[in-house]
Amino acid sequence: MDFRKLEYFIAAVEHGSFTKAAQECFVSQTAMSQQIAAMEQELDFLLFDRSGYRPSLTLAGKAFYESSKQIIADYQQAVKKAKLLNNGFSGSLRIGISGPVEKRFLPEVLSKFVACHPEVNLELCELSFRELSEKIRNSEIDIMFGLANEIEIYPQIEITTLFTSTLCVIVSTSHPWHDRAEIYGNELKSEELIIFSKTYGPKYHESFFKSCELDGFKPNILKEVDNFDELILLVSANKGVAIISEEVLTEASGIHQIKLTETHHHSEFCMARNKNEKNPLINEFMDLLIKTD
Repeated sequence: MDFRKLEYFIAAVEHGSFTKAAQECFVSQTAMSQQIAAMEQELDFLLFDRSGYRPSLTLAGKAFYESSKQIIADYQQAVKKAKLLNNGFSGSLRIGISGPVEKRFLPEVLSKFVACHPEVNLELCELSFRELSEKIRNSEIDIMFGLANEIEIYPQIEITTLFTSTLCVIVSTSHPWHDRAEIYGNELKSEELIIFSKTYGPKYHESFFKSCELDGFKPNILKEVDNFDELILLVSANKGVAIISEEVLTEASGIHQIKLTETHHHSEFCMARNKNEKNPLINEFMDLLIKTD
């Protein structure tokens, strides 16, 4: 039995009609009927009960239908894997992440990807925005997640924006603003600010100061930090306030979140790849993430 017969059979079941199945498979209704009959003769059992107005599956036909779908799916997966190998598949996919944001959506995508490619060596690394930018440009990772402004200036990098962040101000629950629901950007001029360092994200750092200037003030920087956890701990200890994306926040004790309005501060979170990298798994992973999202 060849795959074409199985495809005819599956089409007949899913359309509930030999005529419609024949149209989908670009054969005549007579040819479709003959192929199904030939299958039944080869299998030595009936797939369809033809006593009614429309053919319906027999019990044996129902069981065979489920198995046939799996056979076709396995065949298609085998062809896909062989093509990947033929087209330069490296056997691994290297993904760089920046921290809390990815933990919200990436596990589901990774699970689906691994289910399709259990043989792939999946490498994950968590790095600063600066390190991610360097590694994607040097082809040391295949895909990165992070802030668009860190990499959008490089022509060899292809960016897919995933979302525009909703920015907020976070303060300690003992801060005078602990009961505020909303704050204007220029109100931050009187506050000591905690921000990510230039080492952590040079473009982020530059953009922060420009946005403050456009909001009408020069920021009073208390401390520049190199990681998210340090920033949260300092804010919770009431050592200063910070501007951050709502998407990275979890239930952190001692933190109050305030909506930031009328500000030039902005942030876009993206997925990026190096255009020079030819690993076909890159496109497959990126397409899977977009479909999952």
